[in-house]
Amino acid sequence: MICAPVRVACAPRRARLVAPRAVVDVDDACAPPTSSAPPAARTTRRLWGCASAMAMASYSSTSTSRDAHAAFDTPRVTHRAFLDVGACDTIVRADKALGDGAVCSEPMMFGRIELELYGDAAPATVRNFIELCRDGGESTLRGTTFHKIQAGEYVVAGKSGSSKLAMVTPLASEKWRNTDVLSSRAFDYARHFRPGTLSLALESAQADGDYGVPTQFLITTGPAPVPRLDGSNIVFGRVTRGLDVVSRVASTPTFQPSDTARAYNALANFVGDSRASKARAAWSKPTRALVITATGVESVANTDADAGKASP
Repeated sequence: MICAPVRVACAPRRARLVAPRAVVDVDDACAPPTSSAPPAARTTRRLWGCASAMAMASYSSTSTSRDAHAAFDTPRVTHRAFLDVGACDTIVRADKALGDGAVCSEPMMFGRIELELYGDAAPATVRNFIELCRDGGESTLRGTTFHKIQAGEYVVAGKSGSSKLAMVTPLASEKWRNTDVLSSRAFDYARHFRPGTLSLALESAQADGDYGVPTQFLITTGPAPVPRLDGSNIVFGRVTRGLDVVSRVASTPTFQPSDTARAYNALANFVGDSRASKARAAWSKPTRALVITATGVESVANTDADAGKASP
């Protein structure tokens, strides 16, 4: 009568648990007594064996959960950066399209996006991003725009091209070659799981024809994870403050085609016309110039030994 409830709790299914010096079988530990020992002794041994097996199972489950948590922990922070963002009423100034100041000189400010960068997880990517954020760099994000908005998923900036068109001056491939794109570890280090994930936007760069040193980056907007970005883009940081600024960028209207244009695009895509995808790319362009007006970066000189935890 005492062991019946224990038998039900211990053996809904068979499970073998490996101990340091022995293999314990939960069913065996809870099995009916078969020895010739007195009934009371056999019952006591059953209870102790069943309890030990359950304790080992609990320890194994806890250890596995802890290991899984560590595997998905935030990478170590090596640098911090910021982007100040504002908006202009139009994409470019027609009177300045062939000279400096292609975007408005006094945009309406949205605020500051503060970032933490994972220099251990993606060292080349972080090095290049720092170059784009520091004063006096070979190229800069200042005066460039967020050029793509994917509603409910992410926003993209850093398109390379002419600075006269509010794009990033391409980095020299000999000096700034990004070796992270050849490392499977860099792609698997972190996921696009939370809003504010900062990632090297390789898919967007390929779609835009940016085949030099990749400078495009994306920031996920939430509310849901974007797993389709995993494995093809490299996570190298996260937003720590300014998600409201990211949301304002993401809420900017984009160019929307007419129903007729959508229908023709669907037909072109059906027959394999490569121009269909290029036309759809224009649907994600914002109707206003979302300008990065200032940038900055600092090194995290002292970090905790635990991965992903930066010292104050």
